[in-house]
Formats: sequence, C-alpha cells, structure tokens
Amino acid sequence: MQKRNIITGLILAGALVIGGTGGAVAGDLIGSKDIRDGSVKVKDIAPGAVEKFTASTKGVPGPVGPVGPKGADGKDGAKGDPGNALVGAKYRTLTYINGGGGSATVACDDDPTVSQTYTAIAGGVQGGTVDTQDDGFVVNSSFPGRMNWDTGTPRPGRLDGWIVLGNGQQTSTLTVWALCVPNTSITVDAGTINN
Repeated sequence: MQKRNIITGLILAGALVIGGTGGAVAGDLIGSKDIRDGSVKVKDIAPGAVEKFTASTKGVPGPVGPVGPKGADGKDGAKGDPGNALVGAKYRTLTYINGGGGSATVACDDDPTVSQTYTAIAGGVQGGTVDTQDDGFVVNSSFPGRMNWDTGTPRPGRLDGWIVLGNGQQTSTLTVWALCVPNTSITVDAGTINN
C-alpha cells in the first residue's frame, strides 16, 4: 500500500508541475490588446494563414474625395495653316455700254435677296477703254453701297455693291467693279473729323 501511495503521490506532483507550468506559460502569452495597430505585417504571420481570411462581402464604398487643384495650362499647340478668308468671294462687274459720267453702281448679285448676303470689301471704276483713252472723267466718290435711283442717294445700311459718282463728263463705256465676300458681319466704324 505504501508503494501505491508513493506512485499516486508522484503522479499528483507531476500533474501539479505540468499544470503550474502551463498556467505560467499561458499567463505570459501576448494578447491582441498587447499589439500596436499596424505593427504586425503579413511577413510576421505564418505562411497560408492570411489566405484563410478572405472577405466574404465587399464593404460600402467610401465618400468621394475632394476635387484636386487645377492643373497648369498645357503648352500652346503648333501654328495652324493660314485660312482662306476669301472663300466664296467673287468679283462683280457691270459695264454701262453707252458710257456714263454721273452715278453708276454694281450689286454683289442680280437678285437683291442674294446680294444682301454679301459685303463689298473693295471696288473701283474704269472709264472708257485703253483704245478710246477717254479723258476728262473724274471720280468724285467711290464706296460700298447700293443706290436708290428714286432719290439719287445711297440706300441706308446696304454694303452689298459698289457706287461710283462721277463729275458728269461722259465716257464711251463705264465699268464698275466690286469684290464681294459672303459675310454680312463686317461692321462700319464711321467717324467724323472737324478739319
């Protein structure tokens, strides 16, 4: 009996030693509250452990961030090819076969409605021909416009032709020229001077 008591005592003593050691070991373990945020990296975790924890559902998207500051202006582009500002332009002439010496005019088009879609930007007059060498004809006025033949004055606001006013000296022929462009947005900047 004494032998059995000794064996039982040894077993109990061994159990106490093991239990006491286990308790001491468990008391020295580090818990999650002992770990500083961001201090444990993936490399610190056992291989394969991270893969076991996959997200089962996506989280709610966060709010939109603030608009960033305006960027710097970009570089200027390459210089473009010259444009053709006279696209659709045309010369119009009208020759008075029996000549003239007073008022003469040419419209940008024979149809008044079409003519008013143009602006005459240049014009001139040719009195006589090289063969006749008419002399004595003097131009008093040469400007863009359309004549009102009932009043003998230019029509207000009309720049769709060319008007020439002469000194009354008759020529064998008289040709009025106008360079017309399909543009009616050219403004008249009229001024006066006290000379």
